[in-house]
Amino acid sequence: MKLFSMILGISFLLASAHGNIADAKQPGNGSDEYVTKAEYDKLKQQMEELKSQVQILTNNGKVLGQGDQPQTGREISKLKKEPGTLKKGAVQAESDQSETRQQISKLNEEVSTLKDQVDASRPGTTGFLLTGYAFAGYTDKDSSRSSFNAGFFPILLWRLRDDLLFEGEIEFELEDDQTNVNLEYAQMSYLLNDYITLGAGKFLNPSNYFIERLHPAWINRLPDRPLTMVGNTRIQAGSQLGFQTRGGVPLGSTRGEYAFYVSNGPTMRPDGTLSFSNFDDIDNNKAVGGRVGWLPFPGFELGYGFEVSNVTDPIGDSLGVTTHVVDLNYYRIDQLIRGSIDLRFQYARRDIDRSNSPMLAFNNDSSGGYVQLAYRPSLMDLLFLEDLEGIFRYDWIDLPSGFIDERRWTVGLTYYLAASTLVKFAYEFDNKDGAVNDDALFFQVSTGF
Repeated sequence: MKLFSMILGISFLLASAHGNIADAKQPGNGSDEYVTKAEYDKLKQQMEELKSQVQILTNNGKVLGQGDQPQTGREISKLKKEPGTLKKGAVQAESDQSETRQQISKLNEEVSTLKDQVDASRPGTTGFLLTGYAFAGYTDKDSSRSSFNAGFFPILLWRLRDDLLFEGEIEFELEDDQTNVNLEYAQMSYLLNDYITLGAGKFLNPSNYFIERLHPAWINRLPDRPLTMVGNTRIQAGSQLGFQTRGGVPLGSTRGEYAFYVSNGPTMRPDGTLSFSNFDDIDNNKAVGGRVGWLPFPGFELGYGFEVSNVTDPIGDSLGVTTHVVDLNYYRIDQLIRGSIDLRFQYARRDIDRSNSPMLAFNNDSSGGYVQLAYRPSLMDLLFLEDLEGIFRYDWIDLPSGFIDERRWTVGLTYYLAASTLVKFAYEFDNKDGAVNDDALFFQVSTGF
């Protein structure tokens, strides 16, 4: 409003000045004298100065410098609107980018879902692996003729998809004058999640650490197995036919593992011993067992296994059978000892309830185990010595009355041709209660592939 009043006042002065000039130049205006040239020039100069002031005011008070061009009112209005226009444009651009990001995220989710559906329905994409182990050896026992022996154990691994697996092992072993073929295990496994795996079929006994993890010839440090896992002195089954669930769980800074199973139970022979050929469950009694393990720090594991079942004796009485297994496993490689140390211990006890059986007039309980220590100077700078390993094992079996208890001390020396190829020498000192001792010399070459 103030600006408008100033412009109006200046315009009035311009008009008055212009009128005075005009009147001064016209005759008959009541003046007898004309305006001089000097007066005219002065008035013209005043008019030019007034025009300059008007121009300054119409440019929003901006004093134009030399060479500046005066701006029109339309241009001034446009400049006044530009900050809002730019801000509005920036907001719109940011909104467009946000919408684009949302569309890309939604598209990625759709692609991921589609990929999962395709993978789940893919019928022919599988993975197959043939692995296993083999051995050839020589055995010379006091109670029998010396003989060479050999075996081949292919293991088939088949991945139908990432969460569905199959594994199976076939045994081809030379015994006497024939080749024995056995199905060691054949199992389907389903990975339910990171902590649970379900399995069904014939599988290695999870309650016995040695049987499940150490029995292959290229893993076992000695050419033979402990007494509690062979022949008629066996306390547990080597494999089970049934269903199992297993997995591992974090326990703070430590780790735990578990395995539980249901399988066909054992049968009893006429002499009171147990048979574990449980392809058929003749008495409808199932075995329930498992193992829990604790790993407090790397290289050390402590485990407890168990199995409970019923067995029918030859006269038809049902007897309860309970087995307990404790194992300890420790492996360490250390510069202090310039190599590695491997310690294994396992103890098993089987109790048969004979309170309901007049047939079993004797204590039919069995127990036994083994302790084994191996040392390998793998950190020495001597090429030959670092591939040698010395082994000592003590194993024993205590059987029911009427059977022979046994103790053995075994010393061995193993040379590693490769990480999974071993040359083994061992000598076994045997001590049988009330029977002839059966010392033995062993030589074996084994390989895993």
